[in-house]
Amino acid sequence: MTNPTLEQRILTLLNQPNYQPLRRPELAKALRLRDTERNKLRQALMTLEKQGKVSCLRKNRWAAAGKGSSGKTITGAVRVMEKGFGLFAPDEGGEEIYIARDDLKCALHEDRVSVELFPKSAPARRTGGQSPTFGNREGRVVEVLERKNTEIVGLLRRTPYYAYVIPDNLRLIQDIRVAEWEKGLEETPENYKVVIQLNEWSDPFKPLTGTVIEALGDRNDPNVEMQCILRTHGFQQHFPDEVLAEAAQMPHELRPEDYENRTDLRNRLTFTIDPETARDFDDAISLEKVSKGWKLSVHIADVAHFVPRGSLLDKEALHRGNSIYLVDRVVMMLPTELTTRICSLNPNVDRLAHTVEILLDNKGQMLGAESFRSIIHSDARLTYEQVQALFDGDEHTGIPSNVTESIMALRPLARAARAQRTLNGSLEINTPQIKCLMDKDGKVSSIKKGEAKEAYQLIEECMLLANVAVARKLKDAQWPAIHRIHEEPDDEQWARMGEELQALGINSIPLTRSDINAVMEKIEGTPLEYTGSLAVLRNLKRAGYSAEAKGHFGLAFEDYVHFTSPIRRYPDLVIHRLLGALEEKKPSPYRSKDIENIAIQCTRTESEADAAEKESIELRRVEYYNNLLSKGATGPYAGCIIRILNKGLIVELTDTIQRGLVPFASITDDRYDVNGAKTRATGQRTRRMFKIGDVIDVELVKVDLAHKFIDFNLEGQKKATAFAAGKKVGPRSKKKKVQVTLTGERPRGAKQQKRRKRK
Repeated sequence: MTNPTLEQRILTLLNQPNYQPLRRPELAKALRLRDTERNKLRQALMTLEKQGKVSCLRKNRWAAAGKGSSGKTITGAVRVMEKGFGLFAPDEGGEEIYIARDDLKCALHEDRVSVELFPKSAPARRTGGQSPTFGNREGRVVEVLERKNTEIVGLLRRTPYYAYVIPDNLRLIQDIRVAEWEKGLEETPENYKVVIQLNEWSDPFKPLTGTVIEALGDRNDPNVEMQCILRTHGFQQHFPDEVLAEAAQMPHELRPEDYENRTDLRNRLTFTIDPETARDFDDAISLEKVSKGWKLSVHIADVAHFVPRGSLLDKEALHRGNSIYLVDRVVMMLPTELTTRICSLNPNVDRLAHTVEILLDNKGQMLGAESFRSIIHSDARLTYEQVQALFDGDEHTGIPSNVTESIMALRPLARAARAQRTLNGSLEINTPQIKCLMDKDGKVSSIKKGEAKEAYQLIEECMLLANVAVARKLKDAQWPAIHRIHEEPDDEQWARMGEELQALGINSIPLTRSDINAVMEKIEGTPLEYTGSLAVLRNLKRAGYSAEAKGHFGLAFEDYVHFTSPIRRYPDLVIHRLLGALEEKKPSPYRSKDIENIAIQCTRTESEADAAEKESIELRRVEYYNNLLSKGATGPYAGCIIRILNKGLIVELTDTIQRGLVPFASITDDRYDVNGAKTRATGQRTRRMFKIGDVIDVELVKVDLAHKFIDFNLEGQKKATAFAAGKKVGPRSKKKKVQVTLTGERPRGAKQQKRRKRK
């Protein structure tokens, strides 16, 4: 009789009636395998698992498929926490599933995976002191369906035997061993930031490997840090040579054939209003008095004329999706040869535009609109600062008198349009924007908090009117379009919004847009304005793009498109092509399926761009405070409590919106209990209370550049810093033998601490 194979022996053992799940070493012992056969056992188990015949259960114990697990698999995305465990969000919704580190298998942060749920009756697995504080269902990853990131940015390190990369993203908990090098990169120095392309990884007992495809530069170079942020989110600052070559073929000035089949508007008073630092101008406006009211003309750069669909420029623009505005640079969707020259509506030169003429009554109501390709000649290039100075009564703005008259006539129309939009339910949630001012060395010299000035709102209302007019025209023609959508919160989000507002002491439970605006009006100017706004914003869906007209909840528009920024947004370029074909009575250049794919791509790139922009601000802002700390400029700084955690108060500085933690361990006057809603902390003895929305003064204690986070103390708590750092300051420090860090957490494992030190 033929001897059974190792796989058959394993299945025979695992299917015995009295078999209890064993770990691999225990299996080897039960199967009486020699030490030299341990690797064969691992391979056999992996093969049987892929065939669906065995399952790896908790604590790496093995059982026959269907025994010891629910057998049901669900799909979704997994988020890996820095502590090593994962939280799985099912596609179908519902609570997140806890995935222990060993049960992640080959899943990495944000991968799409299938997960098998453990039975509800099974004891919770919480290992290594890394357990979360919630009682979620648990499961294990069965299969990685889609790798979210195949190119990883990290720090190159070398040993005498091999090189490896430490990922910048701390949620990628595996180091990546270098298996190959792109030609010419073999001698890349240690401590360079590199991009490594992952190899296929299906065996968690083998190292994760990849190929180094790009060297970004020394980690201490400030420019390299920004390049790392871009590459992490899938963007590159520089354009491929073939794209630049195609852009170089574009004319620098208009040719006679460019003037054909266009409405000549060069005699119409036209001007642009943009930020002072802007280099490209994609929108201009004109205003004329007519018998029925006013004719507002919104002229948008005709980028579609110079970027044919399917060209190399077009493909690169779709790949990028949008321009990216980092704290110290702009990464354009299109090369500067186009954006700052032939496409830009520069002053005192003829330029091609796509114009939307909007008829307004004296109350700012749209009575009608039409669109056409045009040629314009901008008379003035204005800045928001100039126009705001005009509104503030400055008589020396440098704005030509005829342009001043036009702006002052437009001002009440824009105000009326905004008021009408608010009356219709458009949300009015003002969140401050941060602007980092850079010095000549590329360092942040100061940080300013921006405000929504009326000059900006004036242009915003003009652009909104144009976008709505174009959306209506495409809808009336029943043409496909890429719609800008913002869906209404679901029932769970509405309920959570109400709960959070109630917890803040705001006695309102919003159920409509109008209810939200009523809350915003109620808390305007109070300490709760900012935290209340955050409670609302956290529970709104994210805007995006869709082939379906699902409406825009935030703006209260039934149908809405992006048309006014084709230099920096690809959806606007698509709308220009659709509108042009409609005006010329040609077939639609896009099928519905084309629109669907573009909408998915542009929603993704917009999300990645937003994340990159946020990270760049966080990086430079934390560096700014690290510089202040090194100079001894520790404050005090005014801040607002925006969250309360079990370990301390999250405080946001009023002037710069920098967030940091005040650990309870550093507040030595009492021990503090946090209520269930985590909206207040109360001293056990003194009954001193900290609440969300409280304004307090804090001092700078520590800056963590790796995690981009800051620790504060309450003003006057200098002695507490030593206690929080684990130093002996008296008898109280002897009560705890475990060191406490400034973030209020226990120290990381030795391997993690070593990795953090390398960072």
